[in-house]
Amino acid sequence: MRVALVTLAAAGLAAPAQASAHARGPAVAIDYRLRVTSAPAGVHVRILDGDRSLEVSVVRGSTMLVTGLLHEPMLRIDGGVWANQASPTAHADRVVTEAGARTGWVQLSGARSFAWHDHRLTPAGPRGRFAIGVRVNGRPAEIAGSFVRVPRPALWPWLAGVAAFGAAVWAVAARSAHRLPLTVALAVGAGCAALVPSIAFAVRDRPGGGVGWLQIGTAVAVALALGVPLARFRGRRRAQAAGVMGAVAAAVTLALLPVFWHAVVISALPGDVVRFGCTLAVAGGVAAATLSLLPEFDG
Repeated sequence: MRVALVTLAAAGLAAPAQASAHARGPAVAIDYRLRVTSAPAGVHVRILDGDRSLEVSVVRGSTMLVTGLLHEPMLRIDGGVWANQASPTAHADRVVTEAGARTGWVQLSGARSFAWHDHRLTPAGPRGRFAIGVRVNGRPAEIAGSFVRVPRPALWPWLAGVAAFGAAVWAVAARSAHRLPLTVALAVGAGCAALVPSIAFAVRDRPGGGVGWLQIGTAVAVALALGVPLARFRGRRRAQAAGVMGAVAAAVTLALLPVFWHAVVISALPGDVVRFGCTLAVAGGVAAATLSLLPEFDG
């Protein structure tokens, strides 16, 4: 039962971060910030999915044709969104799939906006720029932008914080009367610290610009499933429940550790807030799991 609970919790809490933060790849943080520098009149552009997906909206009464890497017609917004199945770029960017005929236009939606992962949004472009050719109402134009490299964050303050945190936990745990409340407090803190970044990653930068409500709901449900036994149990069983919560919080957060060596965190929260949450989740979770193994709990 305990192993099953840990597995369920890990899957539930990991889902929001992975589904939102790297729906198109493994990155939860990157070294570059992408900026749109110009767009044609009547076209609204924004960056999604960790600076790697492009969302384009066209005002009513206008039409837009997006060209691909070979300057071939790729995407058309004209009373709906249409993709050219003969476009190699459309297949490379997974705007269309391999299924079906590879010629002709296929309608993707009836909206006037569309978001897709475009491989031209990479720092490998000349002089740190990107340009996507378009035709708006038949006139040639382009959507252009640039990449700004952001210096990597310093790691030593977080390591120093973990060392100070560990020393404080050791000092409090030296008195056996404090060990059970300390273990529970560490577990609750670590669980909350793991949950908040998971939700923040689910909120920001879905490929279509939406929010991962299913992942958020799953994370909250799993957090409650871990929290209820912790509140109901007493003595050693409560310490064990706290240890499970701490271990899960720390394990889930390991997937987010790249936020410490990449500056741009793909999250709805500021990067340092996410880093603080990850630090607390890992340090507090490991401490709670370790303390829960001690034999001195008597209620």
